[in-house]
Amino acid sequence: MSSNAGIRAGDRAFVKVGRNLVEVRVNGRAEGGWNVTSRTGKAMTAKTLLTADGETLAAHEAETDAPAKAAPAKAKAAGAKAKAAPAAPSPKAVPQKGLSLLNAAAAVLERSDAPMAVKGMIEEAKAQGLWTPRGGKTPEQTLYSAIIREIRDKGSESRFRKDGRGLFAFAK
Repeated sequence: MSSNAGIRAGDRAFVKVGRNLVEVRVNGRAEGGWNVTSRTGKAMTAKTLLTADGETLAAHEAETDAPAKAAPAKAKAAGAKAKAAPAAPSPKAVPQKGLSLLNAAAAVLERSDAPMAVKGMIEEAKAQGLWTPRGGKTPEQTLYSAIIREIRDKGSESRFRKDGRGLFAFAK
């Protein structure tokens, strides 16, 4: 069963760009993947998406419409022998860098119905496996400052909304 049935235009997902995970909005299907737009407005085609639930969706798994015999027929027509592609490493074998603390907090708030304090967002992000501590001594202060800075710099485009003293909610 194809797991991309749940991905639709307008959904939020994450794309790995280099060693970073970038939050994107899905615009629709494209040949070989999905058309997505990053928060900065850059449009791109993604071959693999990571949903907010942590599920990885690959474009080659999603393409169930293409006939399975099309690739060998094209290879014979070109006069080349069809070679088996090397097996991709399993997702558990490749260590993946998690979300940034700010993106993890946004994901936690998006799923939450009530405003949350910074400490609660961090605990929930750890519990959901969205973020792992990297040894910083004051993640609460770091996250609080980052949220305040995003609200100040992005204004109405910010993902966060201050909802009282020390409480934040998802803005969109």
